[in-house]
Parts: sequence; structure tokens; C-alpha cells
Amino acid sequence: MAGENPGSGTSHGADGVGESALLARMLPHLRTGPSVEVGPGDDAAVVRLPSPRLVVTTDTLVEGHDFLLHATSPRWIGHKAAVQNLADVAAMGARPVALVVAVSAPASTPAAVFEELTASLAARAEDDGAHVVGGDLGRAEQLILTVTAMGALPEDQAPVVRSGARPGDVLALGSPHLGRSAAGLALVLAGRVRTRETRVVLEGITDPDAADLVRWHDAPEPDLSLGWTVGRTAHAMMDLSDGLIRDGGRLAAASDATLDLEGGALRGDVDALASLADELGEDPWQWVLHGGEEHAMLAAFAPGEVPHGFRPIGRVLPPTAAGPGVLLDGNPVAGEGFDHFG
Repeated sequence: MAGENPGSGTSHGADGVGESALLARMLPHLRTGPSVEVGPGDDAAVVRLPSPRLVVTTDTLVEGHDFLLHATSPRWIGHKAAVQNLADVAAMGARPVALVVAVSAPASTPAAVFEELTASLAARAEDDGAHVVGGDLGRAEQLILTVTAMGALPEDQAPVVRSGARPGDVLALGSPHLGRSAAGLALVLAGRVRTRETRVVLEGITDPDAADLVRWHDAPEPDLSLGWTVGRTAHAMMDLSDGLIRDGGRLAAASDATLDLEGGALRGDVDALASLADELGEDPWQWVLHGGEEHAMLAAFAPGEVPHGFRPIGRVLPPTAAGPGVLLDGNPVAGEGFDHFG
């Protein structure tokens, strides 16, 4: 990959593949388009941007913290790493263009793991018109992926930031369902999940949708195109990575506003997860309100301007005496959502 660096010593997979041979297996999965002048294989990539306004973000997935190998697959890990970065670009109203990825892993990691990670990450990026143009290989005690995504914002379009929500706006979600990733995670943490390649094996669970929920947690598929297609109409926008309440609170604080969620608008999400929640002894409202890693677009629009693909879930009000925040049917909501250092 462009700018590859073996880290501390040469990496070898469990099947004896050295770094050069490993790169030779990974590079064919990185297809580039006309916007990539210099792609993988050189010291750095050269990408022709459709606009001089670069949008850039980065995120990391760490084995044991962000995923458990027994409950996912290399293909899903690569897919998820792409989605969480592409979502941040899309949430600014920008169109993704390119990604670079750094992969570090134990020396005993099979070469097939690197190959499958690369193939799935590249394929998911290409779904949204972006390409993996380079990265880095290194050695670590556990599997770690760091992805940097780049996008372009049109010259005549303002970035969609979190601070633009206005009292009277409609709060809308760019997804027909919420809480699926949290429900899948609950199954994993309950020790009810094993994966074989990309097949989910459940232990002691009867809910017919459970396997799909695990797949959504491991490899979410939000419609990220909603981000760059509504960039001229959304007053504020962000992607849901840490839960509706926590991320909604960030949007509210940035906009100096109150977000009042409508329980009735979320009732369908809760009901869809109720059966599994009963089996696990969980509260489905917690998954819907506080579950992270959905990566759907959360946006504020003027009344009557909520576009196709979004559904209203609340409204934007002036801040209360307690300051900006998130309410549910006018009442405070307990809990804070996912915290990386919590």
C-alpha cells in the first residue's frame, strides 16, 4: 500500500507469508478510478479532488474493545471500519473520495485476514464512490485498524455542522430502524454468538431476527448517500455513532437548543426489538435511545422540508432553563450512551 511501513520488523502471517508477499495479495483488491493519479504501491497516493475543499476524518477499531474476533469476521471488520469513517464525511454533506488504512496485527495473523479486511473495506468504500488509495502495515499485540477518510465539499455548498439547528426545526433520522446495532452487541456480550466466516451461530436464542441484528452490529449498512444528497437543505447533521441521546446532546449543545424526541415516533423501533429484549432480560428502550454504532444520519430540517429517506422523530426547541439537552416527550432521559473511556 502507499507509504507502507512494516513497523518493528518484518510482518509474517501464520502461513509464513512475508510483508512483500502479503502486499501482493492485498493490492489486487484495491481498484482505483480516474480520480486517483497515484494509487497503492508508492510512497504516497495522489488523488484529484473534484473540489479544493477537503473533508477529512479518522477512526480506529481495536480488537477486544471495538470488536471480538469470535463474534465477527475479517470481512465484517473491514466493512465496519469503512462505514464509520465514510459516515463522518457524509454527515458534513461531503461526498467520499478516498481512504487510507493502517493495519497492525500479531505476527501470527493469517494472511487471509489481511486480504479479507482489505477486500471488504475497499468494496464498501466503492459502494459510495470512494477508493482505498494506500496505508500501512505493522505489528501489534492485537488487531488494530485505523482508517482515514477524505471527501470533497462543493465550492458553493456550506458544510453541514452540528451548530445549525433552529427552534421550530424538525429532527429527523435517516434510517427506518434504530437500536439494531445495540441489540446485536447485547447478544455478543451475553455470550450467545459465534461466527463461522460470515455465518452467525446463536446459542439458546429463538428470536428469528437475532442473527440479522448481529450482522448489523458487525457490518452496518446505513444509507450514507443521504448525507451528501441533503447537504443543501439540512440545517444541522451528524451521524449516530454513540447513541441517539449522547449524539443528540452534542447536536443540541452545539446549536444551543433542546431536542424533544417523540416517543410515538420511536415506538416501532422498540416494538421490533421487544421479543429479543425479553429473551435477554434487557430494556429495548435502552437500545433505541442509547445504542451506538448505527451511523445513520441525524439531521434538523425546516418544517415541510424533511427529504425522502428521513423520518421525523422529534423537534428542535429553545434551550430550557437547565440549558441545551435532549428530552423524550418533554421529560429528561436517564443514561448517557456509549463512552469510549467510560
